[in-house]
Amino acid sequence: MTMRCQEALERLVEGLTGSVPPADREAVIAHLATCARCRQEAVELEATAARLRESASFTVPPGFWPAFMNRLTDRMAQDRLPLLARVRRWLGSPRHAWATAVVTAMVVIALSAAARLQPRSATSPDPSLVRARGLVTETMTVTLPSLAEMLDIWRAGMTEVDPHLDALQRRSP
Repeated sequence: MTMRCQEALERLVEGLTGSVPPADREAVIAHLATCARCRQEAVELEATAARLRESASFTVPPGFWPAFMNRLTDRMAQDRLPLLARVRRWLGSPRHAWATAVVTAMVVIALSAAARLQPRSATSPDPSLVRARGLVTETMTVTLPSLAEMLDIWRAGMTEVDPHLDALQRRSP
């Protein structure tokens, strides 16, 4: 199995620290034998690692890191961007932009669904209807369906005979 350049370069860094397994080390060596670009990268990484090893003898004075972190925190607080600039930068990230778009779409869908499910109420009822409702009695509400039926029959015409009514009238004595 041949190793790709990206995988070999990742293994090179592990190889410099001595944490690459023997089987992977052999695959990296085989890849370096065939790839000049990766060989050059390996030489540069080894030179960088050697310089880091040489400078490892440098010792940090006691209390350096806590003081460094305090200074860094103070500097970050001083150089803080305005809120609008921070939001613009946050939204500019592709990962956040997609998340924001999805959340916005979900909010729009939820609001439109809520608007459709909300019962419609008349904002200003017709004043003549308000007065008429006060005049309608219980007797009228009981009688009105009968009047509506009578009007339907009258509109249909009294000359037409309903076959069902005609059959009922013949059966009755």
